[in-house]
Amino acid sequence: MKRRRKNPFLLIGFFFISSYCMAQQWRIQTDSLLKAGKKAIAPVEQVKYFTDAAFIFLLQDPDTSMLLYNEAERFATSNGNDTALAMVYAGKSAVYLMKDNNAMTMEYALKALKISERTTLPPDVLAAIYRKLGYVYRNTNQFAKAIDAYKKALAYSEASNNSYDMATTSSNIGNIFNSFNHYDSALVYHEKTLEFAHTGNYKDIIARTYIQIINSYNGLKQYAKSFQAVAAMRPYLVLPDVMPLTKGLGYTKIASLDMQHGSPRHTLAAMYLDSMKRLMAITSPGKDNLLEYYLNRALLEFSLNHYDSARAALERYNDLKKQRDDEIISGHAQELDTRYESGKKDARIKDLDQQNRLRKKLLFIAVTASAIFLALLFLLWRQNKKIKKQEGHLNYLMKELHHRVKNNLQIVSSLLNLQSARIDDPQAQKALTEGQHRIEAMSLIHQKLYQTKTTSRVNIQEFIAELSENLMHAYGYKADNFNLQLEIAVKELEADTAIPVGLILNEVVTNAFKYAYRQVTDPSLYISLEEHGGKLQLTIADNGRELTEKSWRLSASFGRQLIHSLTRQLEGSMQLNCDAGSVFTFTFPVKPVQA
Repeated sequence: MKRRRKNPFLLIGFFFISSYCMAQQWRIQTDSLLKAGKKAIAPVEQVKYFTDAAFIFLLQDPDTSMLLYNEAERFATSNGNDTALAMVYAGKSAVYLMKDNNAMTMEYALKALKISERTTLPPDVLAAIYRKLGYVYRNTNQFAKAIDAYKKALAYSEASNNSYDMATTSSNIGNIFNSFNHYDSALVYHEKTLEFAHTGNYKDIIARTYIQIINSYNGLKQYAKSFQAVAAMRPYLVLPDVMPLTKGLGYTKIASLDMQHGSPRHTLAAMYLDSMKRLMAITSPGKDNLLEYYLNRALLEFSLNHYDSARAALERYNDLKKQRDDEIISGHAQELDTRYESGKKDARIKDLDQQNRLRKKLLFIAVTASAIFLALLFLLWRQNKKIKKQEGHLNYLMKELHHRVKNNLQIVSSLLNLQSARIDDPQAQKALTEGQHRIEAMSLIHQKLYQTKTTSRVNIQEFIAELSENLMHAYGYKADNFNLQLEIAVKELEADTAIPVGLILNEVVTNAFKYAYRQVTDPSLYISLEEHGGKLQLTIADNGRELTEKSWRLSASFGRQLIHSLTRQLEGSMQLNCDAGSVFTFTFPVKPVQA
């Protein structure tokens, strides 16, 4: 039987008509409330009508909402009614919360609480105020204060018997406990949230709560219970009352759990990644959801040997991740620029004020001169402090970038490891393993970059020790049957020197472990890095007999080409002596250390 195709023009028309009808409904509701407010006699009733109208506009048009709250504040102030004024302050706090203005959100919430010290306010108003405070405290990483504020909000919501507020407030408490890894406490409030949500039949909240329960059990490593929570959540993911964003979160959470701890066939992951794909065709499930989707899709396709699909998913994941990282960096840069401009304005205002004082105190030249001198010192100190703070912030961003690069390289290394385990061709498997070692060497350098105090220099001593020991263990040697000697006189190198030096070291040492010790009973490896007269000298020596200078010159291997290419990149030279084992000596010019 043929399926009838839907007319796209009818669908477009339906959306336009729906939007128009919704706007008309908001206009009718607000007009009705405003007319009733003008006719009301009691101040609380007047304010109530205006705040209800403002609340309708809160999500759609915060500026119009603020205008209505200002009008409501005029009514409340002129009549001296504390309860009405507290309602207005709670509403203004909500508008600033929508605008992500933490300072103003807290200011108006505290103004409303100040009124509660002299006037008994309705519990639903107090609950709303404490929820705003909890949100701000959470945004500013004040964990204890956020929990305390939300618990007070929950108590007032229970007093007003508002099941929706009870459910959302309890959910916020559980989510905060989750974010600080207090999973047992989080589960207590997730269970409360489910109880409140079932009472009000809030299906979307129920689905979101199960997602948080899965996160809690994952944090406790109780994966069997995580899958029980998945089974309880699944019926809700097909309901029309559950929002697309919530469904997307649920799909990716199930897929991620199944890929990490599910059956080898990953049936659940395949099913819900397909559901996510269908959801993406009709709505935007959010950038974080898309990142989770493409990463899990890549892993699933690799596990099924669908390498082209896996590669496409991984490329899409990397594109989205770069976009998100660029947005984060852009946001930080914009914040720094705003702070800098604000600092310049403050300095200008203070300078003008200082000039005015000088005009008024001409008789006190000596005192004024001293004041100017001290003020200039103070301004210089503040400017220096501000610059240091900006440098610290930029340093943090660079460390975060190196950390993300390291994580991405580890993901690629893991994917290569997965792929090599499924390949039977020894040559292909060998190539993938060598590629994995090269990626791990680069990952180790980026790890050292974000672990050091600076973001431009690498602790080369730690890097060489860790890399050589990792390779020794990777090829089956231990400290008691292998003589590893390190003499690293140079502590740090610039990153653009350390990366090619690290790759050269990885290639030579890997080659030694693979071939040099086949006929050697007491294998040894000597590595030194010294600086002489503006030159770096890297020496790598083994006691094997397999390599000869002639075979090295005639070799067309990728490793030899890579070593020569990296040596040229560093404008250096290489010497090989095979009289008593293989001794590679590399000499590079020392680049000036960047401050």
